Amino acid sequence: MTTTEPARTDGSTTPEGAPRPLPAPPADGTGAFTTGLRRLRRLRGLRGLAGLRDLRDPRDRGLRDLRDLSGLRDRVRRHPVLFTGALAAVIHLLWFFFFANSGGDIAAQDAWAEFVGRHPDSAYNLAWYGGMHPVSYSVVSPYLMSVLGVRTTMMIAGTVSAALLALILVRVRAVRNPIACAMAGVFAFLCNALSGRVTFGLGVMFALGAVAAVFCWPHRWRRKRWLKAVAAAPLAGLATAASPVAGLFLGVVAAALFVNKRRPGAYALGLAPAVVVAVSAWLFPFSGTQPMSVGTASLPFVFAVFVFVLVPRDWRTVRAAAAVYGVGVLLTWVVDSQIGSNVSRLAMIVAGVVLLAALPYTHPGSRRWYALVVAFAGLNFWIGFKGVDDIVRTAPTASWTRELAPLVNQLQRAGAERGRVEVVPARSHREASALAPYVNLARGWNRQADMERNPIFYDDTLSADNYRGWLDRWAVHFVVLPKGKPDTGAKMEAELVQKGQPYLKPLWGDANWQLFAVEDPMPLADPPATVDRAGAGELTIHVKTAGRVLIRIPYSPWLGLVDAEGKSVLPPQETEASKADDDGPKVYTNPNGCLMKTEEDAEGDEWTELLAPRAGVYRLAAPYQLPRGTGCPEELR
Repeated sequence: MTTTEPARTDGSTTPEGAPRPLPAPPADGTGAFTTGLRRLRRLRGLRGLAGLRDLRDPRDRGLRDLRDLSGLRDRVRRHPVLFTGALAAVIHLLWFFFFANSGGDIAAQDAWAEFVGRHPDSAYNLAWYGGMHPVSYSVVSPYLMSVLGVRTTMMIAGTVSAALLALILVRVRAVRNPIACAMAGVFAFLCNALSGRVTFGLGVMFALGAVAAVFCWPHRWRRKRWLKAVAAAPLAGLATAASPVAGLFLGVVAAALFVNKRRPGAYALGLAPAVVVAVSAWLFPFSGTQPMSVGTASLPFVFAVFVFVLVPRDWRTVRAAAAVYGVGVLLTWVVDSQIGSNVSRLAMIVAGVVLLAALPYTHPGSRRWYALVVAFAGLNFWIGFKGVDDIVRTAPTASWTRELAPLVNQLQRAGAERGRVEVVPARSHREASALAPYVNLARGWNRQADMERNPIFYDDTLSADNYRGWLDRWAVHFVVLPKGKPDTGAKMEAELVQKGQPYLKPLWGDANWQLFAVEDPMPLADPPATVDRAGAGELTIHVKTAGRVLIRIPYSPWLGLVDAEGKSVLPPQETEASKADDDGPKVYTNPNGCLMKTEEDAEGDEWTELLAPRAGVYRLAAPYQLPRGTGCPEELR
């Protein structure tokens, strides 16, 4: 049986199953194109053809881009914590390369990192304000910043904090827009970096870890509450050890949990910070006042009210925290304390996140919706403006980096290491870190300590006479007036020095600095002692005869006497005869000397006094040890 083959367009036929021959190339040259196209198909497959189709039809390419964008959005939704952390890392890298400078709070943190790097075993920094404990600034951050670097610590803290915040937002079921809220948190951490608050950022990182341990505890471990406390309490303690301000904010969360009868979480977050603050204040005493104006207090209080009023009413813990925080802001404004304006930082970090999280619970176009949008926009304008203003205002002049060597050389030639140097504080406060490695400064960069110990620069009473008295009080031998705008607490001082005073002798100057020598300066150690060298970690004096020597260093129980290798010397010992006589007065031998605190003088100062048993060289330092220092027993005072 025969069948008719299907007709071909060229009029030829082929048997069934036989390969069809290729047609001859047309005479117009298009055959070469067709042959090349077929070869391209064989080499690239269907994917190559799809690419050619995209080239032929731009609409297909647009659809493909939309599909890729949709895939990216899906990946972000599946991995919000990873995405937030990666974005925060990129943003903090940009901060590091383009915005991080050496002024403002960064200057203080550079100085502390430098000090503990050079003197890791010293409990007292003699380079600032006569003497300050590193722990009064932070227990752990100076040491961590010394190892990692100040700016590296900021990048790590900001990145990890953003990721932890995203984790909390994702795990809390009440948050319907966790990714958007996490982006608000990333912006807040960027603004914190712009302001240079590395120590606070480190504390926030540990604080968010503690909060995550409480609010993101795995469901399968819900019966092991003790394990939650084991995880949260150490992180809360680390947060406070890194930054007491961050520990204070954990106290706000703990109080809110306590009010809502969530006692285990409240104890886990609240007890450790209280212990850290109490122990550090007992072992390393410090007093000071951080200023806080009405304007500074108004913004955090207003946003606390916004959060309390605008979030859903069943967000009881959030509303309780807002109420506690608002009351705390008012108390901080009314009562002078070391907290002061630092209280605003909690609102700057979390208020925007909370306001944005409440937005899906409102109807678009409603009054509450508009109020939330306005409050959220206002808060971000506030923190954004503050961050930019801090960068612009605290950027140091180039002379602090490029032209510092001539000033240091002149100070060393003049013997500035035997007394203190008053550098009129610049607006950038760069002097606190740039000169501290070379000379001991009469001031530094700690507003609380400055207002406590040097009130004449803040109460509008500064005059030529009491300025001379202040120079004598702190044994200042040289005064440096840098080029550029002074700090708010140094404007009157800069005018006074620039005007010229009879007791300030011009010693040297150039386009960037003016150096003055104080006429007949007060010695750092009274006769019969002379100062050989006053360093940041050690003071070396030569005593000509045995007796009592007044040393103008604010007393610290950590101060002691050390030998040439920096090892503590033996303190006064009770004699064997005194130990055997229970009825008589105690008798001590004092072969190496001892230190005691003087009575408070008219200025409120409590200096250090050396009881020298003989003539010779004595070295004062403050190594970490228990018992602390080389104190004189009561019988020798």
